[in-house]
Amino acid sequence: MKKIFNSIASLALLLGTGLFTACSPDEFDTVNPDAIPEASDINVTVTVDQETNEYTLTLNNPGYYPVWTIHTSPTKEEISTRPVYKGIITVAGTYPVEVRMGNRNGVSTGSKVVEINIENTLVDYTPYMRRLTNGDSKTWMFAADKSGHLGCGKSGSDGLDWWSAAPHDKDGVGMYENRFIFADNGGTDSGKYTYDPGTSGTIYVNTGITSLPPYSDSNPGDGVDYSAPAQLAESTFKLTTEGTDMYLVFPEGTLLGYLPFNEAYDNPKFKVHSITNDNIELSIDNGSIAWHYILGLEGEAPFTGFKYDSEFNMWRNANVTVGGFYYAPGWAQIADPAYEVTANGYTLTLPAATSDQWQAQMPLITDISANSATNYDFSIVLNSSTDHPGVTVKLTQDGDDGNFLFEERVALKAYEDFVFYKSDLPGIDAPTLKLVLDFGGNAENTEISISNIVLKNHADDDGTVLPAEKPEEPEAPVTWVDEANLWTAATYTTEFFYAPGWAQIADPGFEENGKDFTVTLPEATSDQWQAQVKLHSDISTAADKQYDFRIVMNSTTDHPGVTVKLVLAGGGDNDNVFYMADRVKLTAYDDCEFKWVNMPGIDMDKVSLVLDFGGCAPSTVVNVSKIHLQEHHE
Repeated sequence: MKKIFNSIASLALLLGTGLFTACSPDEFDTVNPDAIPEASDINVTVTVDQETNEYTLTLNNPGYYPVWTIHTSPTKEEISTRPVYKGIITVAGTYPVEVRMGNRNGVSTGSKVVEINIENTLVDYTPYMRRLTNGDSKTWMFAADKSGHLGCGKSGSDGLDWWSAAPHDKDGVGMYENRFIFADNGGTDSGKYTYDPGTSGTIYVNTGITSLPPYSDSNPGDGVDYSAPAQLAESTFKLTTEGTDMYLVFPEGTLLGYLPFNEAYDNPKFKVHSITNDNIELSIDNGSIAWHYILGLEGEAPFTGFKYDSEFNMWRNANVTVGGFYYAPGWAQIADPAYEVTANGYTLTLPAATSDQWQAQMPLITDISANSATNYDFSIVLNSSTDHPGVTVKLTQDGDDGNFLFEERVALKAYEDFVFYKSDLPGIDAPTLKLVLDFGGNAENTEISISNIVLKNHADDDGTVLPAEKPEEPEAPVTWVDEANLWTAATYTTEFFYAPGWAQIADPGFEENGKDFTVTLPEATSDQWQAQVKLHSDISTAADKQYDFRIVMNSTTDHPGVTVKLVLAGGGDNDNVFYMADRVKLTAYDDCEFKWVNMPGIDMDKVSLVLDFGGCAPSTVVNVSKIHLQEHHE
């Protein structure tokens, strides 16, 4: 670092005061030449998203930093010292990366070579367009909370090796008030762009810009970066490829939050290093210096689940086996789908379409045990290249699918991260756990990203702040229409399984009051499924419709987890065909209402409602009312 600072001392005024004011000459009093890293110890992970051609290089040696030299063509190389480096290569091929490793004592004399394997030449920008615009309009801003949201480095680098902004390094200059709005106008690689200076009404400008009216008119000439008045302006943007690189290109005069040099105004062309649903990394290079930008979403950082890297995450250190795929379009099993292991999960490719739930099962078998005395937190991030009407997520005992922590179906929108999470789940006694992901109902050529799986003891605080409580009414509006309630005209028979300690005893009390009923449970039960009440109806549902369901329960005792399952009647294999199989908490003497809205339809000739009160206290009485099943009504 000392040599670098000396070599760019003449740039201090160009870059603006404040860039290096926190730096001081490095002290080398305790340098140990014998502790210089060895190349043989370098441990690197290379992952590639073959759909977007985005790659990630990760150095797995704690306490060291890498020196990446990425050869993207015979005559071109990129250099970075970031511990985790992301980039995009648009042309199929194998690209070598030379890695050296450093610490405070020096950099390894030798190196290790790894490869980036890109399978396809990037011709479809749809995933990136979706991430930029969300299919409509999306507002971005400088990611002020992140180190390196603004930085600079030598030409040809990612723009961070000379200086990197600390979080909120530029508070008070107006830069963080700027907004960048990307909108979809139907193009596959282009759209509308709006620059909004926000409440500051200014853009932040490098002190070296002295001849770019009207912005240079505000330059005080004191060698300090300055703020200049800026106006709301509408423009366009385009994604394009040059060589092996992808660029985000704007028309001349378009602004993007910081003006580092005149060329950024005359030809605003930014190299794209990464675009995710909540993060954009760019750099712009004029042949003398490169500048780095990191943009994030407007407002609070999005919830991404519990912390994957936490010491409390049991999944991260577990032995996980992917095995026993069941891939059966039309219920005729075919070859297992291909999958790749990534740095924090998997990428699954489903070439053939499936029509029904359970036709595309991926089981992840672990050596994690669970117990009923512990409550758990769980989260997983799913991302699909196509819309998916209902992915099943089920965490169950390996070898006993009926003993599970949860079983739920979630809808995915193409290229949008879906964070599925459960907090404070009542535990189950299970020697080993299995996570089953079922993608039945997928479109052909669907690629699924599975990442950041977390399972932890709820009592262990990893610092995660859960999203605010969901509004009482679902986001999709729903109207409960009495005359449309299929349950009103239904007839049903009852069936019970009441077995404290798994020894079946007399059926619980069951008293009907019209379509409402009361269940009396005199004996305590300890486990899920030990107190089942089944209502086998004559209601039928269809796959070409959507449905809403609600139920109200009032218990004389607190209950940690009542199972509500709307399922195909008949038992046996039919138990795996269901709308929901959720566990819900009851608070004593409170009317607890639960809703499932706009559920994708399933072909069922007869529907059963299963309520399981396993885990109940002795002398529990539960009143069940306002059961409502209807075709979806907005």
